[in-house]
Amino acid sequence: MTRIHVAPVLTMDPNRPRAEAMAVAGDRVVAVGTAAEVRAAVPAGTPEETHDGVILPGLIDAHLHMQRGGLKALTYLPDGAGLDEFIETMDRTFHDEGWPRAQPPTLDERVEAVGVAQSLFHQLGVTGIVDPATTVDEMRGYQETHRRGELTMRTVAMPYLELGSTATPDVDAVIAHLEGTGVSTGFGDDELRIGPIKVYADGEALKGQALLERPWDESGYLGLQRISDEDFARLVRFCAEHGWGVGTHAVGGAAIALVAREYAAAGDAVAQRRFQIIHGYLEPAPETIAIAARAGAIASLQPSIIWHNGAGLRAALGERAEHANPVRSWLDAGAVVAFGSDGPFFAFDPRHLMWQAVTRRVRGEDRPLSLDEAITVEEALAAYTTGAAYAAFAESTRGLLRAGRLADWALWSDDPTTVATDELRALRVLRTDVGGRTVHDVTAR
Repeated sequence: MTRIHVAPVLTMDPNRPRAEAMAVAGDRVVAVGTAAEVRAAVPAGTPEETHDGVILPGLIDAHLHMQRGGLKALTYLPDGAGLDEFIETMDRTFHDEGWPRAQPPTLDERVEAVGVAQSLFHQLGVTGIVDPATTVDEMRGYQETHRRGELTMRTVAMPYLELGSTATPDVDAVIAHLEGTGVSTGFGDDELRIGPIKVYADGEALKGQALLERPWDESGYLGLQRISDEDFARLVRFCAEHGWGVGTHAVGGAAIALVAREYAAAGDAVAQRRFQIIHGYLEPAPETIAIAARAGAIASLQPSIIWHNGAGLRAALGERAEHANPVRSWLDAGAVVAFGSDGPFFAFDPRHLMWQAVTRRVRGEDRPLSLDEAITVEEALAAYTTGAAYAAFAESTRGLLRAGRLADWALWSDDPTTVATDELRALRVLRTDVGGRTVHDVTAR
């Protein structure tokens, strides 16, 4: 059924950034423009809905452990708990990273977890995710949810084969596993797709594990390198030659430099298979950023990590921490920036994270990090829409509202690009549609 939606539309389409209405038929947008243009593009008498709010493309969280968030929700949240309780509970249980029950989750529990989590994230206007470290059991959970027709969150699952584990003790074992699957990055459909594999180059910054080019302190300690230069080069080369993308956890400048060098040597596969530098936030050299951008690497960045870790990094590194999470530098170098949250372990509300990227505020302190790396609300929104859509292999179907695109959209209480910056976090998502199907609607409650 075709339907016209009348409301201000922030399209994220550079050819027509704003519109008065759009029409949806089935799972697709069929017209965007003035109200008169949209009415003229569809059959006479097409039903219309007039909305009090602003229509935006559905957001895509490019780094969200959604299934794990759902498993935590099954344990900590009562049935029917709302979004605010979910946000508060995940913050309160920040340090609990595992499934807190004695027995591993069953397949049915995983399907239930996906259902709970996607419903809550739809309330934030999120219509798609990239799960950045999907284990074999998690992949089964997503696949079964999809098989049952219950997956409403468009999901790109990045396979995680833990290097050093019993199953994959070394790079040779990882390569053998990838060779034996018969599929590779990009396989799937608009609802569930296989993304790049996930690998770690270094560790966590607040644990002093980020691999830096300058020592952490007077001891000369540089951080933790979790894969050798030789092994990483061999893995990247194999993936580039066999249809796999690579998403590499690289926090510190030396780790980011290693990743940028090897990606640059991998050729066209980097852009084709959506190779990612994940996190990329602590002291990357300008030339490293430039090399990565020229190679076509996606900068998968999470304002949430700096919100949580900014004060601790200041305490550890002093002025060296001021330029942490250099989003401005990544954008200015020409990199595609895709925003994610690393939720549910870090803050995941996109309203809050866009505000953080603009203000550079960090938790527990009144003084922001250096505003040299601040971006605009429009740029932050693009990182959650067009940039994240590119990371999700969906730049031709999602991320903006244009005729022919999937009808993934959300109705916000106001335009995030025109309200005062400090009002961003108070905006509400009133309705969310995925492929023309309404998955969240406050007026229906």
